[in-house]
Amino acid sequence: MGNSVRWNGAQKVNEKLLSWCSENDIELTPVCPEDELYGTPRSPIRLIQIEDKTCAMMNNDDIIDELDKKCVEIYARHPDAVGFIGISKSPTCGISVGVKNLGKTIKGSMHKVSNVPTTEASHIKHENAKRIFLKRIQKG
Repeated sequence: MGNSVRWNGAQKVNEKLLSWCSENDIELTPVCPEDELYGTPRSPIRLIQIEDKTCAMMNNDDIIDELDKKCVEIYARHPDAVGFIGISKSPTCGISVGVKNLGKTIKGSMHKVSNVPTTEASHIKHENAKRIFLKRIQKG
């Protein structure tokens, strides 16, 4: 949405997504679990598989439980939310996030704990994907 909440203080505004949401009467509410917990800028967070557990490492500390709890808290603050659109590759907002030593991708915390339809901004570039997401959020 253009807010400077990335780990390095940068932002990822997506004008096409903002226009599409406006055209379809979708009110966007910006959230960033990582920024709420650790501020911006902050150290990067890397997902890694250690034995049978996926960990979110930041400065040698596993913060996965904190991230999951923050995501649950964010959804609780927004009980009228009908969907979530995340940002690719984000440990909390990505829908297909790489995990070192796992050999596959996983859903970030916002998608994992959600009780509403979720997608990623990069997934709704095409008209068919947009239609599918609209249909999913309009069912709720």
